[in-house]
Amino acid sequence: MARNALEEGHFARANTSYARLLPQAGPLGGRIRLEYAHSLLRAGDFDAAAKQASTVAAAESGPVRGAARAVEGTAHHEIGLALLAKGDRAGGKARLTAAQAALAEALSDNPEGDPLGSLAGRKASIDARLKRL
Repeated sequence: MARNALEEGHFARANTSYARLLPQAGPLGGRIRLEYAHSLLRAGDFDAAAKQASTVAAAESGPVRGAARAVEGTAHHEIGLALLAKGDRAGGKARLTAAQAALAEALSDNPEGDPLGSLAGRKASIDARLKRL
């Protein structure tokens, strides 16, 4: 149900479903938390997405960790852009730096996780923006 809601764009329903699944997830907890982080990201709750993805990245390895770092980096990027738009240069730069590190790790540890190059493109955009700050 949670995955279907996510795929259909019903993020509030997906988020509620994933939050309910987590306490009973057992060995699938990392993957379910990653799905939850992705759903939060898609819903625009970037801070919560970054926190959930960071939790997954700290506990997992391999492709799951790489995917978590990709979600975490994307969330930090969006937060950083919002902070810069509000005039918070220091906060924005800090989040962009966190995004840069997360995406660099995701790309180096799991290059097959970016078959279309969208993460690499996002990281290049962040790299360029940080050079101007």
